[in-house]
Formats: sequence, structure tokens, C-alpha cells
Amino acid sequence: MLKKTLAICMLVMWGNVYAAAPSDEVIFKFMEVSNVKGALETMRANADTALRNNLLQSLQYPQLNDKQKKIAEEAGDKAVKIQQENLSYDAIVKLVLPLYRRTFTQEELQAAINFYSSPAGRSINQKMPQLATESMKLTTELNQKVIPQYQKIAQEAVERIKQAK
Repeated sequence: MLKKTLAICMLVMWGNVYAAAPSDEVIFKFMEVSNVKGALETMRANADTALRNNLLQSLQYPQLNDKQKKIAEEAGDKAVKIQQENLSYDAIVKLVLPLYRRTFTQEELQAAINFYSSPAGRSINQKMPQLATESMKLTTELNQKVIPQYQKIAQEAVERIKQAK
């Protein structure tokens, strides 16, 4: 009996190891029905805002004169442009395709496609961008609280390093 149980366990494990990797077609279909593009665009827009705000805050924007503010705003625009170029949907898809292939099987993604094509799945998809936006707002609020603390730590460290010479 023990030998049979072990043999069955081995077969199940081997079956999982060699389960069919998903095709690009199935991965793209999953991304379509699960609204990956919409979610990524929302996250990137929020990330753009957070990057700009964090950069301006790190430059102590409220304390700058008009000429300095313009320079800070230009720096923020440049940083956002770099982020947008590197975090475009196509660039992200190129990065994540291998992850999807390694992480999911054809069967798992097909089951997910079936779910996201259902009324409940479509309802969840419609709500996800708002959830992402609200989550990012919370993250931004938290960052606004902690970044000054990080800056203070860095300033104190700079002073201590200068004194340690």
C-alpha cells in the first residue's frame, strides 16, 4: 500500500513539473480579460504622480523661489519621462512574459480566463483600477509622512560623516 501511495505521489509531482507552459496566445488573452493593461496604466499614472511629488519634495519645492521651482519642475518632468519610457505597457509585457510562462500552466491561465470572462470576473476587473488608485493615494500619503524622516536621517548621517573625518 505504501509503495502504491508513493508511486501515485511521484506521478502527481512529475505531472506538475511537466505541465504545459502557457502559450503566448493564452497569456495575452489572460492579460486582456484580466485588464492587465488598464491596471498597469493606472499604476503607472499613479507612479508618475508619486515620482514627481517625491522628487519635488526631496528638492524642498515649497521653499524654492520661482526660478528654482521651474528647474525642479523640469527635473520632475524628465524623471517622469524616463519612467514612462521604461514602464510602458509593451516594455512590461516583454519583461513579464517569461514570468507568466514559468509561473502558470496553460490550464491555470485558461481557468483564469474563464473566470475573468464571467460576470463576477468582469465586475472585479471594473473595480480594480479604483482600488489601485486609492491604494496608491494611501501609499503617497504614507510616503509624504516618512520621506521627511528619511531626509532627516540622511542629513544627520552627512553631518556625522563630515565630523568623523
